[in-house]
Amino acid sequence: MASKLAKPSLLKNVVNRGYAAQAAAQQSYNLPTQDVKVTTLPSGAVVASLENNAPVSRVAVLFKAGSRYETAPNKGAAHILRTSAGLGTKNASAFAITRTVQQAGGSLTAESGREHVMYSLDMARNNVDSSLEVLASVATQPSFKPWELADNLKRVKIELAMRDPSTLALELLHGAAFRDAGLGNSIFVPDYQLGKLSQGLMTDFVASTHLASRMAVVGLGVDHDGLVSYAKSLGVGSGDGVPAVGSYGSGSLRQENGAAVTCVAVAGAGASIGSSDAASLAVAQQILGIGPNTKYGSNASSVLAKAVASSGGLGSASAINVNYSDSGLFGYFIMADSASVGKVIDAVHSAVKELKVTQADVARGKKMAKAAIHMATESGAEHLEDMGLQALLTGTYANPSAAAAAIDGVTASSVQSAVSKVMGGKLSMGAIGSLSAVPYVDQL
Repeated sequence: MASKLAKPSLLKNVVNRGYAAQAAAQQSYNLPTQDVKVTTLPSGAVVASLENNAPVSRVAVLFKAGSRYETAPNKGAAHILRTSAGLGTKNASAFAITRTVQQAGGSLTAESGREHVMYSLDMARNNVDSSLEVLASVATQPSFKPWELADNLKRVKIELAMRDPSTLALELLHGAAFRDAGLGNSIFVPDYQLGKLSQGLMTDFVASTHLASRMAVVGLGVDHDGLVSYAKSLGVGSGDGVPAVGSYGSGSLRQENGAAVTCVAVAGAGASIGSSDAASLAVAQQILGIGPNTKYGSNASSVLAKAVASSGGLGSASAINVNYSDSGLFGYFIMADSASVGKVIDAVHSAVKELKVTQADVARGKKMAKAAIHMATESGAEHLEDMGLQALLTGTYANPSAAAAAIDGVTASSVQSAVSKVMGGKLSMGAIGSLSAVPYVDQL
């Protein structure tokens, strides 16, 4: 009897839900779409925002304070700066910062690269005001208390110990390419500097880099005028600060450790952000191959994968394309069995240097490059970072459609010319592993 009663009751609920769905479908709640707004303040600071109508707001403060701005006495300062975010500031303790962020349902993060440091905060939209006070304190008022710096060394040492060989090979490549200065400075603190970056050195580094003329403030899901007012309220100094030094050179840095797997990175002078070759090299990277497009796949159809297979060795290879404000690197990265790494390098290097680009290659590479551009904005965190770096390094913002339009203008001849220019110039190498079979860069 119970089952007989359940059937019409269930049917009634389904019908009712169907009517409700039809009623909802007749109502439209289209929120207005907006473009990114960019404002440059008289101080030189750049403010960029996008109202995406999301329930979570994201705000980041960026400074030109990456490792390229370090000098001999303060090498590693950018790394210590990043790991110190969230420690005590001049007007708040680490406990107060943590508690305030937690109560607001927020998440505070910091990252640094060769050209920037970024402090970002995600928070519920209705908690923006209180949360931004914490972000301002962390980004502009660090205190670097000696006892907190000492405790922070434990975290720094763990990060150094967790670096994998591929990361170290790329660090060696930068050191060789830019001669251990400017962009050649590692994003990690060197071992000899552990415990030597004092409160005074860190305070001086912040004073020379955290300036209005070197700052960008970006936000997603926030009011632009409000973000402009917030940027104006940040207590940062004026002036130009420490200059960017160094340029592309060439060289080779090798680290022998006898490992069974060897990592090698080879590159030449690539394209800077906004240069005429930037789009062509972005397409070239996709043509050469950057890894499998199918999970657990091998991307066996890519140029570099075919080269590895033809070498008879065991390993993998992917293209490198890194763009900075005034320089870049383009080349390839190899991870291979140490016994056959020499054969893999020879095959991959020949494939890149003798690359013959076809119209079909370019058509495929353009599609993949444009897909990568658009997919990067699907993640709020990645979109915020992209917006911030563009605002900081270029003073403006090019939306994905504009970037895709630049890709559309790439031709087979422009790709061929850009790759030939790189491979015909001075090359650099970073290598770590068992290096007896690895040629020197001048032997390639």
